[in-house]
Amino acid sequence: MIMRACHIALAGALLLAGCSNAPAEKTAEKPAEPAGDNILHISWGGIAEADAGEAKRHWSTWAINLVDGGPAYGWLSDKGVTLPHALNFELAGNGKIAAVALDNRFEPVVREDGSMSQTAEGSPVRRFALLGSAKGPEGPYATLVEGEAKADAQTVVKLPKEASARWLRLRIDSNWAGKGQTRLSDLAVLGTLEQRGGGAIADGDASGIYAHEYGPIALRQQGTEVFGCYNDGLGTLSGTVFGRIMRLAWFSKEEGSIGSATLVAANGKLYGFWYRPEDKMGSPWNAVRESGLDGADLGKCRAALYPPA
Repeated sequence: MIMRACHIALAGALLLAGCSNAPAEKTAEKPAEPAGDNILHISWGGIAEADAGEAKRHWSTWAINLVDGGPAYGWLSDKGVTLPHALNFELAGNGKIAAVALDNRFEPVVREDGSMSQTAEGSPVRRFALLGSAKGPEGPYATLVEGEAKADAQTVVKLPKEASARWLRLRIDSNWAGKGQTRLSDLAVLGTLEQRGGGAIADGDASGIYAHEYGPIALRQQGTEVFGCYNDGLGTLSGTVFGRIMRLAWFSKEEGSIGSATLVAANGKLYGFWYRPEDKMGSPWNAVRESGLDGADLGKCRAALYPPA
């Protein structure tokens, strides 16, 4: 897939660098069994909003990595930004939340270009609070639970009582180093959702031109079908939409390669990831809607958006 991304290559020695001031001795610890479904996962329509400094950072540190369901990709705070940190999330609908799981394991994968899915910078989250709102992204928010995450493990913290919320805020009060950048590998919200795939696209149509750092993405929704194009026709997309969740296949004409993408259309944006064959993570594919298709210069993308019947 031609994305023309500049990946950050990290020397192998960097992975051996210390990541925190947590106790040096580690014991192999099996993550706790989840108490319910992870309704924040991207496949359930969960999204993570970008933090204030994210646009200036490499995608391997973005908040969206926290909803992919594993510790290989994660979030890293900005340099020079002091604690506490606040990260904002949205479920696809109202959820009944029983527990939250923070994953501090540092398990990066080596990408095809030799770069790593995470860097060894930052110290894992220690003290935190999960806040929730059923009113809107601006709140008001109520504290659902507070806890302490283990330094190199997945920590499941049950709520004192089940709570209802759609908009969530993770407040990070401290890290294990006591200062500096903070990292987190994954966040799971365990419970039940009123409807999987709910939270339908606000205007019922995700069609439009979306701005992406590697060039515009054009999408046309027709019922539950989605047609798309990127790189001025060099890449095409096709698939289905369920609620606000898109499951798409992409094809790169230039490379002759194919893969998949899971995207959530919400708040005038696209949130999600594209994958290479065998479900190998490519990178986040976040984009912002700039305009509709009417009057837009579709160029070589027109054929992909309006295929013959």
